[in-house]
This record gives sequence, C-alpha cells and structure tokens, in this order.
Amino acid sequence: MSDQYTAASISAPTLSQKLIDLKALLSAQKSVILVTHAPNGRLHGRVMHIAQITPDWRFYFIYDNQSYKDVEIDNDLHVNISVDGMSQNKGWASIAGKAKRNNSPGLVEQIWNPTIKAWFADLGDGVHDGSPTDPRVAVLEVKIEEVRHYHQQKTAIGTVVDVVASTIKGATATPGDIREITGEEIAAAWAKGELKEP
Repeated sequence: MSDQYTAASISAPTLSQKLIDLKALLSAQKSVILVTHAPNGRLHGRVMHIAQITPDWRFYFIYDNQSYKDVEIDNDLHVNISVDGMSQNKGWASIAGKAKRNNSPGLVEQIWNPTIKAWFADLGDGVHDGSPTDPRVAVLEVKIEEVRHYHQQKTAIGTVVDVVASTIKGATATPGDIREITGEEIAAAWAKGELKEP
C-alpha cells in the first residue's frame, strides 16, 4: 500500500547506484538521529555521529555503555537511523535495522578519534578518562534491515517550479525519487563480491 506521492516517486536504479547516492547523503551530514525503544514502549531519539560504515554496510557508533541506550537495546534491538538533508536540498533517509554491542578487540581503538573524549568526562581515576581504553567507551553496531531514501533530483528552484506546476495541473509533485534497499539485497551483493566500498 502506498500514497499517491510515493507511487509517483518510487524508483529502482541499481543497488550500486542506490548505495552511492545514500553514501553521498550520509557523508553530507555531520550527525543522524538514532531512535530506540524504551521498556515502557516509548521511542527515544538522540543525535549520534556515525563513526564508520563497514564495507558490508553496517553502521558503527561510539557510545557510553553506562547510558540508557544499553537498556533500550536490551529491551528491543530494533532501531531507526533518521537522516535529514532537506535543508541542504539533499533529501532524507530512514534506515531500519537491528543493533548490538560489538566487543571486537581493537575496534574502539580503530574508530576512536580525539573529539570523542569531549563526550566522556575524565573522572580523574586514571581509568575513566575518555580514551579508547576507558571501559565506558563502546561500539554500537547497526545492521540494515530496510532503507527508504528520498533522493533529491532537482535544485531548490526546480523543486519550487515542480510544486507550483503540479498544483496548477492537479498532479503529484516529484522533485525527487524514493528508493528502497533491503538488508537481504546488501547481503546477497556482499556475498557475490559486488559491493563497492562505502
């Protein structure tokens, strides 16, 4: 089931092209919104920075394992990553996935950078200092289940023209297209060696 706008805007370029355009959107944003489910059923969102996207399109976030994110992931591993580039005329994306802690040895050191230290107060005990060895510094991994990406095709002026013309004609404006990507598509392409480096 889809509304008229979605039906008019749906498009199906190759998986490779969809991922190239999705990566362009993600690269243009300094942060995303990570949404989790609280035990009481409420949704909680917070601004996060993607530390890394792996070659098989898993997202890594550095986070504080003393935060309520841990409780919420234990409650329900289903999460959403929301990306908003509309103010830059770059579209948006909604990425549904499953989250887990990734305790792989050396991973924190691999993706850590000095600015992360600002989010972890130095407790002055020589251990909890915001460094990669701080036991609070952890990696959250999100594996994609489904992506809905609105890929902006027209400039800001072109979008206004499209909306005005569609209003006059009684048609549906389509300044961009909506693309869907599934986790199964990504996994199949990865298994065949068809995925390009994100």
